Amino acid sequence: MELTVITGAGSGIGRALTLSLADRGLHVLGVGRRLAPLEETRAFLPEKIRVVSADVSTEDGRAAIISALPEGARVRYLVHNAAVLGPVAPLSRMPLEGWRHHMAVNLEGPLFLTQALLPHMPEGSRILHISSGAAHAAYQGWGAYCTSKAAFHMLYRCLDGELVARGIRVGSIRPGVVDTPMQDEVRCADPKVFPNLPRFQALKADGNLVAPGDVARFLSWFLLDTEDQFFAEVEQDMRDMREADGGWRPA
Repeated sequence: MELTVITGAGSGIGRALTLSLADRGLHVLGVGRRLAPLEETRAFLPEKIRVVSADVSTEDGRAAIISALPEGARVRYLVHNAAVLGPVAPLSRMPLEGWRHHMAVNLEGPLFLTQALLPHMPEGSRILHISSGAAHAAYQGWGAYCTSKAAFHMLYRCLDGELVARGIRVGSIRPGVVDTPMQDEVRCADPKVFPNLPRFQALKADGNLVAPGDVARFLSWFLLDTEDQFFAEVEQDMRDMREADGGWRPA
């Protein structure tokens, strides 16, 4: 069996991508911390989707993911989608425990899950990082998130350089501002800590958030249908592309 592993599969982009890939006939292992949302995801196509409740930020969680692989399964695609936003706080008052947990989820989890899954990934496999504009711009109050996403971007660059000789490529996508539970959290921030709050509130009020299903269609194409050079050479921004002729082209 060839398998796709997707973290954060219980909601938002992760759920939408799980359903999109399963609809295209792929077997998907959806990973998340909470079992109930994962079971809701699995119920759409139970013959193609299996799930495991696991925390990617912990060694035990990553071991649970490995244990959930069917015997002899090969991981053809790995999508690092799970992430946290908080603590939303100035770096000058960032709590150490919150900082460490944030980095464990957003940075250590993807790195060490990749390490653990590499023995199961054959030549031709792909790893996809779900990035953010926050990797390339400073947002007041999002110091932890901006830092982790910037490091996540460099992780993609370094890993692709290391793994290309094994025939495994690593790509990265910025999907834009997507209507996910994280955006619900963003809109609840203290405006004194997060001055950009009105912009994100307006995006929701004006109907300008990207739908997870639209992102999933793009990611499915990007993961399955693109050439290696386009997939891995530079981080792509979905907002620079438009859907056309069964694929996507520069806008």
